[in-house]
Amino acid sequence: MSTIGAVAASLDAWAPPAWAESYDNVGLLWGDAQAPIRGVLTALDITPAVHQEALELGANLIVVHHPIWFGTRTRLEYGGYADRLIYQLIRDDIAVYAAHTNADQARDGVSYALCEALGLRPMAFLKAVSEEHGMGYIGEWPEGMPIEHFWSYVRSRLEVPVLRHSRGRSTLIRRVAVCGGAGSFLLGEAIQAGVEAFLTADIPYHRFFEAEGHLWLVDVGHFESERFIAKVFAQRIKEAWPDIPVHVSRIRTNPIHYAI
Repeated sequence: MSTIGAVAASLDAWAPPAWAESYDNVGLLWGDAQAPIRGVLTALDITPAVHQEALELGANLIVVHHPIWFGTRTRLEYGGYADRLIYQLIRDDIAVYAAHTNADQARDGVSYALCEALGLRPMAFLKAVSEEHGMGYIGEWPEGMPIEHFWSYVRSRLEVPVLRHSRGRSTLIRRVAVCGGAGSFLLGEAIQAGVEAFLTADIPYHRFFEAEGHLWLVDVGHFESERFIAKVFAQRIKEAWPDIPVHVSRIRTNPIHYAI
């Protein structure tokens, strides 16, 4: 039977922890690496509802994109949201593995998955770090999409009710840059690449001024831009261990709600 450590090692090989940012916590965050796997649940975030879902499914490993804490930690305070959840997961013998900023940079990671969710043909990294990893992705549609159709198409594909955006140059969108999560720091690369639109999340106010007249800079929401990575995790594990029960979480963990 496969172990938690074996699955963790395979994910480490796909998106090496060395690619992660210095503030990040990635890899097997806790759990017995030698323990046999009873089941795996993949998700974007760890929440009490995801914890309960794992219990109901009999999964003893949760693979997530967002680690439940950042930086160093010297103690758990049971009164804190994250600390209490960590305690409860350990008590229930559920291991947690996180692939965050390292999965952002993987060739078929977060931004690649966003391209595919939008029906774009992934072409290349928006900013290559090496041949194997980079930041963001550039994708293309077979034909240009009129801007008035572009808005409804993106909202439908990503299941987001509202989009914040700058005013771009072209009214026909074919080449698009994407970056899951907070990726507006790549705006310069997107302009240089000559794309008509750049889709990302958590865009600061003044960044929209920088994009004005160059491209359509679109804030699609953090959750909406990254949620597809849970399916990527599940697919990779299923391909390597077809006998392990693997589930993609059905919990919509987005803490942001929209009043429209």
